[in-house]
Amino acid sequence: MKPVTFFAAIFLSAALAFGVIAQSQHGANSDLRAGMLAATDARDAENSVFEEALKADKYEALVMLGQIGGEACQKLMPYLRGSNLEAKAWAAKGAAYCRDKGFAPLLMEQIQAAKDKSVWAAAIGFTGGEGSKEALATLLNSDVLTAEEKRAILFGLVQAVAYDRTKAADIEGLDILGLVDLARDQGYYGAAYVLARLQGVPEVFPKPKFDSVIYDALRNRQSLEGDKLEIARLIMRVGREYGDPMSDYLLLATDPGEQLTRHEAIRSMGYLNDDKTKTTLLELANGEGDAASRHLAVDALGRRSASDPALVALLEQYVSDDNRWVATTALRWLGQRDAVAANEIAADWLGGDDYYMAFQALIALTGSDEGKAILQAYADANPDTIRGYEAAVALDPSIEAVTKARKTPSAALLASYSERELVLETTRGKVCISMTGDAPYAATSFLQLADLGKMDGMLWHRVIPNFVSQAGQIENKEIAKWGSIREEWGGEHRIGTVGVATAGRDTGTTQFFINTGYNMHLDGRYTVFGKVYAGMDTVYALEEGDVITRAYTAKGPSASCK
Repeated sequence: MKPVTFFAAIFLSAALAFGVIAQSQHGANSDLRAGMLAATDARDAENSVFEEALKADKYEALVMLGQIGGEACQKLMPYLRGSNLEAKAWAAKGAAYCRDKGFAPLLMEQIQAAKDKSVWAAAIGFTGGEGSKEALATLLNSDVLTAEEKRAILFGLVQAVAYDRTKAADIEGLDILGLVDLARDQGYYGAAYVLARLQGVPEVFPKPKFDSVIYDALRNRQSLEGDKLEIARLIMRVGREYGDPMSDYLLLATDPGEQLTRHEAIRSMGYLNDDKTKTTLLELANGEGDAASRHLAVDALGRRSASDPALVALLEQYVSDDNRWVATTALRWLGQRDAVAANEIAADWLGGDDYYMAFQALIALTGSDEGKAILQAYADANPDTIRGYEAAVALDPSIEAVTKARKTPSAALLASYSERELVLETTRGKVCISMTGDAPYAATSFLQLADLGKMDGMLWHRVIPNFVSQAGQIENKEIAKWGSIREEWGGEHRIGTVGVATAGRDTGTTQFFINTGYNMHLDGRYTVFGKVYAGMDTVYALEEGDVITRAYTAKGPSASCK
């Protein structure tokens, strides 16, 4: 049986509570549904197929209208206010995709009367409307919730706080001790995620109370797996909010072994200022360990250089490191401390032979007015090259937004790719990706890229341990003409899933990422189209600057991936 994604499970739970047997997304291949999918991808809200579907009580149309967004979302209102419980459930899921604060009051009103609060909680979190955080926090305090309702409310809270640096003390009714209990003792991943995304936790949960929490997370981490291990990692992330008193705990986690918490501990040391963790970071940065640990140590030292000027000279040394990932990390921090020195180095990289270093130089040069002047001069002198184009985009990101949307693929083309998978041969090994089936248009676009040879040579240009490894940057101006694809939200961003990188709604093109942490805040915001079924060891070994040497599609499961 195919596993049900978290967001789909929320809907299914609500639908069953309403006495509804929901139509499976994969089980219906009618012309009507195919027409709705095509109209949704084309963002054609006025297509008569939606009216036809709603007349036939096929309320999945409401989710697709929410996916289209904009004025199409107003078509959900009558169903949210109506008495048809099946339609209300579908409309609530559509409202989550609308991201419209105006929906918040109505959704908060509806959740009070709902027998199952799951689908409503997720929708409230996505609106970001006034009072939404408080409403969800208050709901979470109820002692009559089912496990599924708790997960849904926590998921809604994650979405409500993930992007606005919310302070814990500012959410009336939020029970931090209750969140700690849900995370540590009851194993709710969403509770740990909320704690990790909140600001100012120490103000409402003093360190003596937190000591036992982080100790419990550390002592058993070697034997943990799945969500429990991720909870331990997130609790460590909360620990950095307490500052230097956490140093001994973080040092415990830097011993070789379990990499998820080890990397989180190294990153967290960048938020401290004590001598013990500084010494450890220097040892890691200068050591012979894995490249990810060295990169994280240099990154942490760069962060600390704001309060420790003596570290600036070290950054200059690391810029010349043999490992390009370490070197570019050092340059980013050097640019914030000594812009003149950093700009001189970045200008050399921009005109050099190494495209990865040139790309990272573009980012570094945007950090100062002098650097921007260097970029402008380069863009003016090299208008017909990919580097010149990217220099112009670095100065004015709106240039990239003019990408023309790709034409909606035909049903026949979708069918031809429906059973194919993506095989990536990289400088670290092979990665094999099967398609989820939840995002056929995005999947088809990336599979086409591989078939046309346009993935060959792509960089892994953004690698963030415990987060994502992202690819798609390439010194080929033709790629800029590929065109944008639309969102097909759904699926969880768990470890090994593959998502579409975007710069905003419906702006995905040729860049994609593989999740190396369970990134719950990306759920419902970035399209998931695939999952790594072989080669995660390769994904974990990837460094920035690595390359996709060859990409191709195969009828799965590929013989080369067995």
